[in-house]
Amino acid sequence: MRTQVGSDPGPQFNLARSWARYGSNAGGPSVGTIVVWRHHVGKIVGQQNGQWIIQSGNDGHAVRTRPRSIAGAIAFRNAYASF
Repeated sequence: MRTQVGSDPGPQFNLARSWARYGSNAGGPSVGTIVVWRHHVGKIVGQQNGQWIIQSGNDGHAVRTRPRSIAGAIAFRNAYASF
């Protein structure tokens, strides 16, 4: 995810939970926002048949783009920010 946001925010974002502080609060899910779970992070890239399409790394040992539930998400963050 660090390379997907336009600029690498640094190693402090190696932990998924750290992304809950990245950028600014998006207020909820929408295309282009980062969705954060306690142990995983991804970028919402679309919506299909009522499901959010999430692109994320280390998802089944690969980078994948697939429909995924946002249940249990702890934050939705705007993807681009100034550091």
